[in-house]
Amino acid sequence: MRRHNVMTVLALMGILFISGNALALLPDFTKEELISASEHIVLGTVQETHSAWADDHSQIFTYVTLQLSEQFKGENLGSSLVVQIPGGKVGEISQVTSDTPNNLHIGSEVILHLFMQDTGYHWIYGWEKGALSVENGSIPAYEMTVDQFRNLIEITH
Repeated sequence: MRRHNVMTVLALMGILFISGNALALLPDFTKEELISASEHIVLGTVQETHSAWADDHSQIFTYVTLQLSEQFKGENLGSSLVVQIPGGKVGEISQVTSDTPNNLHIGSEVILHLFMQDTGYHWIYGWEKGALSVENGSIPAYEMTVDQFRNLIEITH
């Protein structure tokens, strides 16, 4: 009986490995969908990141502080902003949340599509798809410049 359970687990793991991204839950948002659905869209530089337990100690969040250089959409957020992202590491305990951005490192310039979450913090709309790296005035993921992106927002918004 035990051998049968091991074989079943191995077969399921093989199916998951073969299926690759087919099991991903994140929709394939278009640029226009991300722009329309976001409450705010900002350009900024990551100044600080840190992780901490939620007040009820049920999960870990990472907090990313951005120095804003431009706001493309939404009410004025000021010159800096803290974004909350599920997951992170506190001490020896890590919590991993799939599809969260991995490009939010200190010094990174990014464009974020945001919405206000019930926690009182802004969250990134579209998870990793809503966090765009900016390099020398260009957005590699979109193969366009920040100026072209700004124009797209004006057309879409």
